[in-house]
Amino acid sequence: MGAESERVAGFGRLEDGLREAGDWYRWGPYVSERQWGTVREDYSANGDAWDYLPHDDARSRAYRWGEDGLAGFDIEQRLCLSLALWNGRDPILKERAFGLTGSQGNHGEDVKEYWWYLDAIPSHAWNRWRYHYPQAAYPYQDLINQNAWRDRYQPEYELVDTGVFDAGRYWIVEVHYAKADPDDLLMKISVVNAGPGADTVHVLPTAWFRNTWAWEIDAPKPVMAAAGDTSAGIEHPWLGQLELLADPGPDGTAPTVLFCENETNLRRLYGVEPITPYPKDGINDHVVHGAATVNPQRTGTKCAFWYRLTVQPGQTAELRLRLRQAKTARGGAAAAAFGAGFDELMAQRQAEADEFYAELTPKDATADEAMVMRQAFGGLLWSKQLFYYDVER
Repeated sequence: MGAESERVAGFGRLEDGLREAGDWYRWGPYVSERQWGTVREDYSANGDAWDYLPHDDARSRAYRWGEDGLAGFDIEQRLCLSLALWNGRDPILKERAFGLTGSQGNHGEDVKEYWWYLDAIPSHAWNRWRYHYPQAAYPYQDLINQNAWRDRYQPEYELVDTGVFDAGRYWIVEVHYAKADPDDLLMKISVVNAGPGADTVHVLPTAWFRNTWAWEIDAPKPVMAAAGDTSAGIEHPWLGQLELLADPGPDGTAPTVLFCENETNLRRLYGVEPITPYPKDGINDHVVHGAATVNPQRTGTKCAFWYRLTVQPGQTAELRLRLRQAKTARGGAAAAAFGAGFDELMAQRQAEADEFYAELTPKDATADEAMVMRQAFGGLLWSKQLFYYDVER
């Protein structure tokens, strides 16, 4: 029996909660692509979740019952890790999936993004995800306008119809996750320039706490803070001391570490005095507009490692991060976070995934059929999400 098959032994206990299912199931892709506009975050008088929390508010409003992100990994949505991108032309960072609401789409709600769940295994010791990000400004308003005048008998106006992918002017972004152990998560991001000319993309791997402290009196507030030029120390509510480490970019340049708070931007949304000068959209406003909305003390409840990558046509840039128990928690000196050991662990987990799916694949399946089956299973596993909603509350 392979390594992954042995880990699956705890998979059947998932209905009792992730903590009871086994250590390997704690970290997984339980972050949805969209939390905005859902009934869990709806406190409107008329039950209109879309208008109560639209996409334009999502970057500025702290959620209560869940989180969203691109290629998101988390643990009970207490601590989340995902990807943000900026092509230098969009009005906002690409932190979550954009889509039309039920009333905006001529066929109802519809996400207007292109992403794929490429691979996964039950323990999430190995996961692959892909996203295509336009190099031109994302056509938010064009998608809304064009779908608004179409009736339900006409086809939908899709992102590819806008022309933003013409001449291959987009970024192919892949995220690979592998676990060295249940609480040691490796993250590799590859960015391919599919366009005809050199271009620059901003890549911001982001970690944050779901806001669990604003809803109850005396609730503990976790914290994260810079622990060096390319690392952040994280006080996790029940995992203890963690560290998020970032490798320098392909040219050897270290990313800039940015911190803000996962708190609602009261000034932007409601025109009242803010709780903090560094709210949830502080990193967005700093990167896009140069605003002084990130904490110069380099501490908060949300942080991002800001890489600026200029990539030639057809070339690939790779970034590496690692989230694990801090050195003090592990005891003694830490092993090298990156280097040959990082690549070897990635290769080992991929090989274990190959072995796991080889056991599941029917003997008479063709190579194409085996690939379709594997990606379908991977999609199911990527789609596992935490649904936290306290009805009594």
